[in-house]
Amino acid sequence: MLVERLISWAETVAAVYAILLAAYFVTCWAVIALNRRLSAAKIQPRETTPALVRRDRNQSLLSLAAIAAMFGTGHWLYAEYGFGFAAPTSSAGNLLAFVASLLLFDTWFYWLHRLIHARPFYRRVHQWHHLTVTPVVWSNNSDSLLDNLFLQSYWLLAHFLVPVAPAALLAHKLFDQVTAIIGHSGFEHAGIWSWPPSPLISVTHHDQHHRFFRCNYATHFTLWDRLMGTLHLEHDAELRRNITASAAASRGLRVPAE
Repeated sequence: MLVERLISWAETVAAVYAILLAAYFVTCWAVIALNRRLSAAKIQPRETTPALVRRDRNQSLLSLAAIAAMFGTGHWLYAEYGFGFAAPTSSAGNLLAFVASLLLFDTWFYWLHRLIHARPFYRRVHQWHHLTVTPVVWSNNSDSLLDNLFLQSYWLLAHFLVPVAPAALLAHKLFDQVTAIIGHSGFEHAGIWSWPPSPLISVTHHDQHHRFFRCNYATHFTLWDRLMGTLHLEHDAELRRNITASAAASRGLRVPAE
């Protein structure tokens, strides 16, 4: 009986890992292709060294395995033993649960992300991720195990925090995976829907976080950063410039000078 349960758990974690790996590689390759159209509108002029790119890609494979273990365990406990809140049964209920999960995870991420930037935690927990000052798509999941436990353990506990169906939670995780990869791309892909004062996160938002360090801690929305005064002072102005430059580059036009 115990062996069967362990096999069931391992199969669940392996399936989640396969899904996350597929999302990681497909999204990275797709965004790299899109970046070529925007080469004249790169946010940072500096380039990331090939050694750092390889480091980030290799570490991401390990970090995604840790995320899969947490997400898969949470799903397995919910599916096998009913641990957590009962999920909504209607489409409207699941949509609301998806939105609630977005808001809750954004809150979770903001406050824990801000915490691991504090002096007692930064060097041991989060410094690895910030060794890449100019992030690339492969950088998103390049972090330490402790970093993962702080920021990604939400996926282990989500069913205990919000009544959400497994499919809706997986949709949220994939949304998080894709948008976070785009957020590390170095080119402004957000478009007009992130035009300030839109609450949606842009690439500029996270790129500033890597450049200036003590700002822009959220992952889905700018709400917490705006409320807590941690949004970079030039965020909105730079975002407008970067959206305009990317739109011009995508049409093959000259990128406006700053």
